[in-house]
Amino acid sequence: MSRDLSWQGGELAQALREEGLGWQRPGPLLAGLVLFSLAAVWWRGHPAWALSLGLWLGHAATDGLSGLLARHRRELPSLLPLALLLGAALGWAVEQVLTPLPLSAEARLIRAWLHLGFGTLLLGLPLLQGLRRLRAVRRVEQERARLRAELQMLQAQIEPHFLFNTLATLRSFVRQGSDRALPLLDAVTGFLDTALERVRRTESTLGEECQIVEHYLAIMALRLGGRLSWRVEVDEALRGLPLPPLMLQPLVENAIQHGIEPSESGGEVRVQALRQDGHLQLRVINSGCPLNPGEPAGHGLALANLRQRLQALHGDHAALTLATNADGLTEATLTLP
Repeated sequence: MSRDLSWQGGELAQALREEGLGWQRPGPLLAGLVLFSLAAVWWRGHPAWALSLGLWLGHAATDGLSGLLARHRRELPSLLPLALLLGAALGWAVEQVLTPLPLSAEARLIRAWLHLGFGTLLLGLPLLQGLRRLRAVRRVEQERARLRAELQMLQAQIEPHFLFNTLATLRSFVRQGSDRALPLLDAVTGFLDTALERVRRTESTLGEECQIVEHYLAIMALRLGGRLSWRVEVDEALRGLPLPPLMLQPLVENAIQHGIEPSESGGEVRVQALRQDGHLQLRVINSGCPLNPGEPAGHGLALANLRQRLQALHGDHAALTLATNADGLTEATLTLP
């Protein structure tokens, strides 16, 4: 219970600060003093002047008290109503003293409720707006944290499997004395140097992701020998565009795993990028095994994870499709805003 109160008090204190309550903005306070001082010359004897001054002083007092009480975070939820009551009482008392005509008991009670309602409105609305803004920011931060955790999990799924298989191939090449051992070692070193540099980053570019994919394809070409050829056809003007990490590599891995490796003759993997109608289209085309017409396309674990990330990042403004193109080749198309 005390932890909940402390958390609620912390939220309220932050909302008070961000909304400028607690006399953080002296401009309106000074402007009010000047205006009421000038108005007193002509309107001092009018009941409306006393009411307006009382309402303004009550709000100013509530504002200042709430700022002072914000230091006591745990007690703040219970102290704010007290600040509101004190401010309303001060404003009501000032009005009663300055009102030229005596008021009936019923009129004084109505004025008391008016002061209380006015103070509640001017304190409550900014607080509610601040709390809504804080919670919206917190939801965004939580979503980002979830995406970071998901990305790290995806990296953890991809890298060990890929690296263990590659190291096993490298070990086999070394034992056989193959000429491909040193190029494979160089390709693995390049891949790790590129990938580990970005492992803690949540942002990347198309060029950086293409660089990782090129290292990956170079490694797979050495592992598969003549069964794999590849091309990355991405214009230099597009390589600086932002791209979330690990958006492109799962598509390439999917093409290798389901298209090239099961095919006896292997095939070619082409990676293309183009800008079209305000969107970035990434295409991964492979000439290996065709899609099975009896199975739904693009519903593997890697592509399902990728679709979830796309939905979380871009909603309905992004899409992933897997189909047979006009040339009879399997084409995965990733469309991003």
